[in-house]
Amino acid sequence: MRLWTVQHRGILKSLEDAGELVGDWDRIMVRNYRACYEEMVAEMARRGLDGGGRPPVWAWAGPDTRDNSVALAAEMLLCPQSPEEYARYVVLDLDVPDEVVLLSSYGRWNDFMYAIMTGEGSPDMDWAIGQEEPNGVQACLARVAAAWVLGVRPLEPFRPEEEDEEGGISS
Repeated sequence: MRLWTVQHRGILKSLEDAGELVGDWDRIMVRNYRACYEEMVAEMARRGLDGGGRPPVWAWAGPDTRDNSVALAAEMLLCPQSPEEYARYVVLDLDVPDEVVLLSSYGRWNDFMYAIMTGEGSPDMDWAIGQEEPNGVQACLARVAAAWVLGVRPLEPFRPEEEDEEGGISS
């Protein structure tokens, strides 16, 4: 399965030294997300994807298209503001065995996180994925093996000149 993920540049050393990338609770950017991430870890374990209690490594379904769709998704998640902030991150293009991936709806995941963090609504997650998931399909992995990495490149900003006349993103 082709996936892409944006990671801090520092993980490249970990991939080289350890031969894999695994999640680390100390690297979670928003501490309030831990309870939500623990639910993802529990669902992964129920499906036989044991990450040793570590948080998952998040990725997105599909290859790294090296275009504005990847840039826009990365910017919405990380909010880099300067060339120095972009320089901190790399995009990994991955080819991962299907059986090591938990796919879920990004939109439903956000609703689930909101319910847990605010106490509003039911904190039940619908893990089903429709054929045409309107808010994207996210992928969670217990680890990323170095052998799964097809390519690494710097994260580049969204390029407005690649928008078409109707305001959509061109590839």
